[in-house]
Amino acid sequence: MVPRAARLFLGSCMPSKLEVLPGGGGEAAALFNYQLTACKFKRLIKGKYIVYQNNMTYRPAPRSRPAAYTYPIRCVYKRPEGWVPPFLNRGSGSSEGHGDLVFHMGLLDEHFAAVAETNVVPPGSLMLIWAAVEQKSHQPLLLLMDECVAAATPALQPDSLVYPIVSNKGCLSESRRGDSAFLPRSRSSVLSFYLRAFRFPLGNEVFIHCRLVAWDASGLHEGKKACQYVQEAGRWELFDDPSQSAVCSCCGSACSSPPGAAEHEFHSFHHEAVLGPLSLEDPLESRSRRGPQAPEPPAAAGRLPVTMAFLRRVALLVSLAAAVSVHAVVKLDCRPDSVVLVWTESRSQVDTSLLHLGSCYPTSSSVREAVFTVDLSDCNFSRTVTGAVITYASDLSYSSPPGSPVPSFTRPVVCVYDRPNDWYPPLYEPVFETYGRGDLVFHFGLMNGNFSGPAESAGFRLGSLIPIAASVVQKSHQPLLLLLEECVAASTPEFQPEGSVYPIITNEGCLTDGKTSRTTFKTRQKSSELHLLLQAFRFSQGEQVFLRCKLVAWDPVDLDDTKKACHYDQQGGWELLDDPANSHLCDCCESDCRSRKTRSAAPGM
Repeated sequence: MVPRAARLFLGSCMPSKLEVLPGGGGEAAALFNYQLTACKFKRLIKGKYIVYQNNMTYRPAPRSRPAAYTYPIRCVYKRPEGWVPPFLNRGSGSSEGHGDLVFHMGLLDEHFAAVAETNVVPPGSLMLIWAAVEQKSHQPLLLLMDECVAAATPALQPDSLVYPIVSNKGCLSESRRGDSAFLPRSRSSVLSFYLRAFRFPLGNEVFIHCRLVAWDASGLHEGKKACQYVQEAGRWELFDDPSQSAVCSCCGSACSSPPGAAEHEFHSFHHEAVLGPLSLEDPLESRSRRGPQAPEPPAAAGRLPVTMAFLRRVALLVSLAAAVSVHAVVKLDCRPDSVVLVWTESRSQVDTSLLHLGSCYPTSSSVREAVFTVDLSDCNFSRTVTGAVITYASDLSYSSPPGSPVPSFTRPVVCVYDRPNDWYPPLYEPVFETYGRGDLVFHFGLMNGNFSGPAESAGFRLGSLIPIAASVVQKSHQPLLLLLEECVAASTPEFQPEGSVYPIITNEGCLTDGKTSRTTFKTRQKSSELHLLLQAFRFSQGEQVFLRCKLVAWDPVDLDDTKKACHYDQQGGWELLDDPANSHLCDCCESDCRSRKTRSAAPGM
């Protein structure tokens, strides 16, 4: 398993440490060191015990389904005295719904169907920039690009020269100047666009910097949008809803968020993504510019250096030394993740401390020798993926001091590796689940009189008010609104044809019991919680009662007559709990509340 040991998973977690065991037997140790709250452990309460369960799986190929094998993991603990589940302790837990979204950005191939196999893009060809957000347990989010620029460096600096692609809070400015447009979405959490690769005024190596935004699909405005210029119509158009293209009218001037939009900024998540380096040059031109190349590497598994390329490179350096009367031997050792370069002179003519490999100076030097021991991720090594090989290239340079008989020089240093069949750059993983369903945790329980903790008893006097709390643990969600679509009291834990049933909440969110009793909703403290006071006088003396409710997590800004929480005010009639100004949504509580329209992907869970 050593070549694929990283494909072991504990739930959703990869090994925290991998170590090849000594002895040459081809064995590896995988260490998983995680909290029980991570890796999607499931917790079960069984009598005196708390049980945590998970699965160890082995998936030798990316995205393989099912796993090659599954091994159950189970940890059992004694339940402490007085312990109650955290969801019943109103002072613990979190349901703020921020963070933990995973953003991706990548380059796709010329067919827009798979990840690109190279980062060399010939001038004049189309580049597809693809971005997505893993929604995990989120309700569906809309991915937008606030800004995208091309730059010559992987990190933007105040004085960086940049070329704007998306600007003005979501305007695809390149569509106004040339051949560029958004592509139809496969889902709301994915956004991609193409543009024509031309000679940017930044050099041949380019990095694409984008600010990605996950946003509420129903809250588009001038500051949150995706607009493109339609050449045929001569106007800006809102990509996701052309009927609302008025929000794009600012693309020709300056776009700003409407007043009050900052208060709703918690509904969005931002991420700065960088794609590159992209080599904007013809592959044949790239090959000739770098000089003699190695022959095609042998078909061998793994990541092996092509030594012939290094022998030729040494020959170049030696001939250079002879040309400037410097007698030196250069040895290059390309290792799996690092490079060792040794410069050795027979005469002391070059100040070895002035040699540098890319941006790196020697790790050690003497009068006649300079040694560089560096990582391939350092020293300005550029990575180029072409066909079956991965090439890392940098330059060995000498900065000659004034008056020196040895002139300054620069020569390329290249390491070439076989590309494993299943290898892709880590940021290129375009296939994952982004449907935004499941994994929300709902809770329903009896509380004490002030809702500060769980009830100590399940017995209630007739006529008293029963405090009931319902909640949803949102984890990484944007804020959701918890609703009770239906609640009934029954004499049995399961519905029976002969069992008696008493309706409490009916008609998709109407607290009908409140019309003839003191039953009512309490004012919300959190959108993810709903408190109910239920008057206990409709049941027979001494009778056991079971409450069965349907809980719904919903978009707070998309309430309608089928997604609501309505209670009855004896003075004013039906009232919408979360927005009394829109209490007309409760008018149907006296008749029949039906959905306004059929939705293809309802965000409720």
